[in-house]
Amino acid sequence: MDHPPPRPTHDLGVTDVGYERILRDLHRRGHRNVPPPPVAPPPVAPPPGRGRWGRRIAAAAVALVGVLALLVRWSSSHQDPAYAFLDSVGGHPVTYSSCQLIQVAVYPAGGPPDAEQLVREAVDTMRSATGLKIVVAGTFGGHAPNWNFKAGPVYPDDPIAVSWQDGDAIAELTDEIAGLGGSREVIGRGGSKRYVAGTIALSRDYYAYLDKHHNHAEALAVLLHEFGHVFGLAHVDSSGELMYRHNIGRTALGPGDLEGLQLLGKGPCT
Repeated sequence: MDHPPPRPTHDLGVTDVGYERILRDLHRRGHRNVPPPPVAPPPVAPPPGRGRWGRRIAAAAVALVGVLALLVRWSSSHQDPAYAFLDSVGGHPVTYSSCQLIQVAVYPAGGPPDAEQLVREAVDTMRSATGLKIVVAGTFGGHAPNWNFKAGPVYPDDPIAVSWQDGDAIAELTDEIAGLGGSREVIGRGGSKRYVAGTIALSRDYYAYLDKHHNHAEALAVLLHEFGHVFGLAHVDSSGELMYRHNIGRTALGPGDLEGLQLLGKGPCT
């Protein structure tokens, strides 16, 4: 077993105390650097991403290790296509299975009145962009599976869960955070990896603000950005992409986003 990595607290934007809390919960997710849980193939969380969204930050799921995202296409021009992947193996991005049905469960409590329709619209966009078999399973009450990224245990067959939370539920969901999103990695034989059991947590306060101001376009854009993280996209430094780390104003997937998502939809059938 590898030794635990050094604390990447500066890169992740979390305190030492917060990072220690994350590490204590890792055994429920089976991260490769901690003893795996007994119930499922060892899942791990993806590397972090951060990006400005107006006055708020749209971030990837709570980061666990300081692994840099792998830039696949880079351009010095802010308008040229650019995309990055959260993780790769042997030069290929980690993906969801390309032949399995991917279900999305909506937990609308605390969200906008059109929560389910908003998710369905985002799923339609992601299905078209990736070519993956993504469907909305419906709306559900109670807590979403792994709703706070550490509730665990996480199972490979869990749906992608979309819910609305606040800072009382998730400490990382501060006034500057619009959403959190990411998936778990299942490590197979030979070191192969695939994504499972995605989680998206959106800010209740921010979505209430967007609903009050009838800003459907930005509400959808934040959700699409987090779905980008769920399916494996990292932030880029190109303002022409929705995955731009300092995104202010863009509400649709850019050319690089679409190229990256298309590749993420062509992973192995596992």
